[in-house]
Amino acid sequence: MAKILITCFGSLGDLYPYVSLAKTLQMRGHDVSIGSSTIFMSQIESEKIPFIHLHSPLDQYTTPEKVRSFVSQAFDKVKGGEFITRTLMSGIEETYVDTLNAMESVDLVISNPMAYATPIACREQKVPWLSTILAPMFFLSVYEPPIISPAPWLRKIHRFSPPLYRGLFKLIKSASKPWTKPLYKLCENHQLPPPVAHPIFEGQYSPFGTLAMFPDTFAEAQPDWPVNTVMTGFPLFSSEATRQTEVENLQLFIDDGDSPIVFALGSSAVNIAEDFYIISAAIARKLNKRAVLVYGEHEDQIKGIESGSDIFTINYVAYEKLFPYASLIVHQGGIGTLAQSLAAQCPVLVIPFGFDQFDNGERIEKLGVGKYLPRDQYNVENSTALIEELLSEPHYRERAKSIGKMIKYDDGAANASDVIEQMLEL
Repeated sequence: MAKILITCFGSLGDLYPYVSLAKTLQMRGHDVSIGSSTIFMSQIESEKIPFIHLHSPLDQYTTPEKVRSFVSQAFDKVKGGEFITRTLMSGIEETYVDTLNAMESVDLVISNPMAYATPIACREQKVPWLSTILAPMFFLSVYEPPIISPAPWLRKIHRFSPPLYRGLFKLIKSASKPWTKPLYKLCENHQLPPPVAHPIFEGQYSPFGTLAMFPDTFAEAQPDWPVNTVMTGFPLFSSEATRQTEVENLQLFIDDGDSPIVFALGSSAVNIAEDFYIISAAIARKLNKRAVLVYGEHEDQIKGIESGSDIFTINYVAYEKLFPYASLIVHQGGIGTLAQSLAAQCPVLVIPFGFDQFDNGERIEKLGVGKYLPRDQYNVENSTALIEELLSEPHYRERAKSIGKMIKYDDGAANASDVIEQMLEL
């Protein structure tokens, strides 16, 4: 069997698909490890997956306060992408050295888009590797252009695509090139050839192939995607980090009445929820509906909300244990949360905070399983009627059941493992 290294940085939504993939490959007999920041060490090791520390500036974000500060800057609509890239690039030397060491006797490497050192290390060590994309937005297709959070108004002139978007994406790539200077400096210092292409865009794709880790029901393949791209479906995974008593109390609440509306914001946006949960509780009570609020590590965000027979608050729960019981799921639209909500066969309201969440929300509407509403428009007045529509119109639930069954049947981790094993046989 093969020795496989997965390199991954980002949020839990970025990590979990690779945990799912690693566990599936382990069950098939492969020796799989995940290289990442220490902030993910406990989650990885708790799943009995060997953890390899790839030093990065993300290692410093060890408290809820530090995480909130980081996420607040990362979700800035204009400067967020630059902040994240420059943060990771500032420690690229250590990440590169650790990645080289982790690749000793490895047969194959799988990288996520923010593992910027991996393409260089694989090239120099002549180790085959597969790149991955978790959400369709990040392909930046001119034929199916995404909603870009700093300029959502571009959707109004979408009819001029692809020429318009070719020019726009060229500008984006030019403006972001300086963010990656440390990677070019690393190559210079180690007397290596420079990256083959822009490290954030074309340079992240492997010549051996790319795994698009979502189903074709969610996004159709486009002509300008990288060659040798294979769509796998969602590799679903969630971990249980909540005390058992809390999980039991949640189940008692669920069993005690009508299906609740679930309000959850993944692992990143939940740190900058601000008044999201206050608004959500007010909406639920205005509609006389029961609700579950999954609020994360910041109790100040639920201050003033009185729990009772109609509202249950919990800091964290594995979504697969909650979402299937919901009447409606209101979330931020991150790809991991979205995949779990679709698999739960439940209507969805997406309140995007940034990045791919706007694009994912629009896809939810196109699928007919729900709606999306920009974060700055999420208030009691706007959202009550929208939520009432999603709950009362049966076609949303019927469509959600249809799509959800296809997604659960389409085992993303198994499909991706098939592609990996086919490549190992070459």
